Amino acid sequence: MVAPINRAARTVGTVAPAAVVVYGNRWCGITQMVRRLLDRAGVPYQYVDLDLNPQARQRLRWLAGGDIRNPVVYIGGQWLEQPTIQELQWALTRHGLL
Repeated sequence: MVAPINRAARTVGTVAPAAVVVYGNRWCGITQMVRRLLDRAGVPYQYVDLDLNPQARQRLRWLAGGDIRNPVVYIGGQWLEQPTIQELQWALTRHGLL
C-alpha cells in the first residue's frame, strides 16, 4: 500500500540519503521478502532495523501521523508502507531502478 507518509521526501534518522531505504525488522517476513527482491534485482539499498533504531521508528510514526506497518520502503522520494511485490516493482521501475 502506498503510505500516507508524505510530509517529507527524505530518509528518516541518521542514515545518509539513498535512492532506496528499507525500514523494518529482522523478524518480519515481509521485510525479508522486500530485501530478497532488492538483492535479487541488484538494487542497492540501505536497511534500517527499527528494533535497533527506535528514533527512526518514532520519526516514521510522526511522519505517518500514527502507527506504521512494517516494512516502510523509501524509493526516490516516495514512501511505501507494507508494499506488495507489484507496488514495489512499479515504484522501482518508475524511478528507473529496475
